[in-house]
Amino acid sequence: MSQPDDRPTRPLTPATFHILLSLTHEVAHGYRIKRMVEERTEGAVLLGAGTLYAGIRRMTKDGLIRETDAPEGSGDGEPGARWRFYAITTRGTEVLEGEIARMESDLDVARAVMRRRAEYKRPA
Repeated sequence: MSQPDDRPTRPLTPATFHILLSLTHEVAHGYRIKRMVEERTEGAVLLGAGTLYAGIRRMTKDGLIRETDAPEGSGDGEPGARWRFYAITTRGTEVLEGEIARMESDLDVARAVMRRRAEYKRPA
């Protein structure tokens, strides 16, 4: 197994963010991840095969996710012997939590800026 890259992992791309988020509570194969993202975002984020699998390869190399065995009872009618399953790693969870904190901080700043803008535009 290759060592994770030390390159920065944040800010995360929307695809990376949603793939990691999909793996926080279950082991899943690529097509299941794609469906979870589309369902959770109500179609706002659509992962093409190239984006999805390039992201999975990069996140595996970076140590954010790992390939794992199929979960017990995964007979949902989709997976076959050719399907690969993925799980988030401890590092992946830490990176995801850090990204969520960064996004919350950015939102706090943006809201403060917008409040000041609204106050500035108020008639005297």
